[in-house]
Amino acid sequence: MKKKFTTVGNSWAMLFTKTMIQILEINPETEQVDIKFDNGKVIIQKEQI
Repeated sequence: MKKKFTTVGNSWAMLFTKTMIQILEINPETEQVDIKFDNGKVIIQKEQI
């Protein structure tokens, strides 16, 4: 899947599609994600409680 960034004020953002949210198996209204950076990659996963 390819995504482009969009501007939000003075920042850059990437919008998550419904499919992306379903793949992560998260409820974006009540859950958070954990973001890690590894050798030029961004890893986004459901926060482990």
